[in-house]
Amino acid sequence: MVIKVILTLLLGVGILFANPKSVDYQIISLLGVQDYKINQKLIQRLFKNPLEFMDEVGNPNIYKISQVLKQNGLLKLAFASPMELEVSFEIAGNPMAFTSALYDILGTMGYYYFFVKQSVLDNYSYKFVLSMNTEYAIDPILLQERLKEYGYMALKIEKQSLNQWVYEIKESNFQYPKAILLNPNEEKEQANLSGEYWYQVSQGNTLEVVSSNGILWYPKIVFFDSNLRVLEIFLQEKAVQAIKVKIPKNAVFIKISDIYLPLTIKSGLMVELN
Repeated sequence: MVIKVILTLLLGVGILFANPKSVDYQIISLLGVQDYKINQKLIQRLFKNPLEFMDEVGNPNIYKISQVLKQNGLLKLAFASPMELEVSFEIAGNPMAFTSALYDILGTMGYYYFFVKQSVLDNYSYKFVLSMNTEYAIDPILLQERLKEYGYMALKIEKQSLNQWVYEIKESNFQYPKAILLNPNEEKEQANLSGEYWYQVSQGNTLEVVSSNGILWYPKIVFFDSNLRVLEIFLQEKAVQAIKVKIPKNAVFIKISDIYLPLTIKSGLMVELN
């Protein structure tokens, strides 16, 4: 349905082709038909060599296209006043891993307050709509850069209106950059003001954790597989300074915090993988 509408609009502005994999089609998806019409001559100059904006498999390079549009002042993201922004995401992959990554990313971009307005999960994909009150649309260039760090790429970005955007996302190789890699028999010490610590392991049988400055805490250690599915949760109801736990099979990511108040351990932890 969306493709039919866009194709009709393309004919209205004199575009003689209707290939969703063309560079022009992607430009219109990012700008909208009206802005494309207004700036068509400039766009034609900027993208006079469309092959330069295709990726290695012959698809439009959405990141490169959006980057050129923004650099030339064509990508409008600012609102006249704060309003509701709706952003729809579709991911064919593990929804838990993607939403965890996305929420981390949005936080680093300054979007802290949002809620899921609608969600649909089936055997093939997870679709959901985030709603937030803001003065700016999410920067698609910055979002693509951050998603890439987590192993995701955008297959489609469509601006349906200034405050309504659609992203279709593909998972290539999930990564969790906030997780510190632990090597066997190597101590790692760090502090985190949130009191939550993430680690990544590929080998080892046990994990030893010691609080900095001898602080007493109530350990909560969650083990995840490579797709951030919970394998096991360890809870220590007795206050301790140090603890040693066995790492379950297939564990890749580990989250450590305090059961009652994560800020208790904000001054730091020392961990060692054995």
